[in-house]
Amino acid sequence: MDYDDTIELGDVVAVGDIHGRYDLLDGLMEKLQGTQAVVIFLGDIIDRGGRDIEVVERVRKLTEDPESEGLSGCFCLMGNHEDMFINAVTGTGDDWGTWLHNGGNFEQYGELQEHLDWFEELPVYITIGETLFIHGGIWPGKDPFDTINLGHTNTLLWMREPFLSQGPLFEKWNPELKEVVFGHTPADDGKPYRIPQGICIDTGAFFTNTLTAYNATRSTLMQFTAVPSFV
Repeated sequence: MDYDDTIELGDVVAVGDIHGRYDLLDGLMEKLQGTQAVVIFLGDIIDRGGRDIEVVERVRKLTEDPESEGLSGCFCLMGNHEDMFINAVTGTGDDWGTWLHNGGNFEQYGELQEHLDWFEELPVYITIGETLFIHGGIWPGKDPFDTINLGHTNTLLWMREPFLSQGPLFEKWNPELKEVVFGHTPADDGKPYRIPQGICIDTGAFFTNTLTAYNATRSTLMQFTAVPSFV
């Protein structure tokens, strides 16, 4: 895989799972500021890393005013952790326990709750040109739009197999698409990896101290690494 920090006007750059690591987000944004790129956060921006509200406020502002940091556009996708938080706020006690068990930030719950409406409106996936961006994955050979319409959105947020081994099988539902960029399932070695017709850029930021981005326009990777201040 090629690593290159080059970004030019209009490049589409996806950012992997942040998980509350504001230090990594801030460092990576220094590389992206002023590039006029289109940036897509792949979800799971909260939980585990400890600085959730700072991450949410920064990412939300970027989606609402990308030009404030010199971007031409910015989107944030729904991750399974955002979905768990929504369920914790709106659902049952079991939902609350599930969120906390998976690294939910109890200390920042109240502040995060103020962004509930924004969380609920996050898209599950987005397509730009020949690329599909999603947090978890899709059912191979099936349009994710149909999966959502059938009420199975949750499976796309948590998807691993058979997606990881088979890929999206674009030729069965949209041959115009060529690549899927996703997060959710970091490799054991904490490195980005490819699947059929796709690439995973979740590099386990919380435990590897490395946040990865992928320039889908140029098929290049960039990373930012930092030692967490709370250790």
